Amino acid sequence: MQNREIIGRWLDERPLLGDKITLYKEADKYYLETWFSDGCHSLDEVSLSDTPHGQKVEDVGGNFFGEYFMVTPAMQLQFCNEQGSYFEVDKLMADIDFNQRVA
Repeated sequence: MQNREIIGRWLDERPLLGDKITLYKEADKYYLETWFSDGCHSLDEVSLSDTPHGQKVEDVGGNFFGEYFMVTPAMQLQFCNEQGSYFEVDKLMADIDFNQRVA
């Protein structure tokens, strides 16, 4: 495994989801990695930009639906679209193993 700087880890605990989300920096690029409860995996290069509400996280290739994430100063991960934030999760502490949180 290469050297990663973990920005944050979050767990989407909505019913039937359980997505494990990690935002990290590696070799001067940012990535959003998602492990879905069905075992599928997604890894996207993202860009971060400062806003008055925190850091906006967007897919480098763009998002067809206009969705993006926002990392707040309190390290919450907000799920956003053109209407704003529609869901948020708190950051997991670095020493929590994702497997301990998922049923």
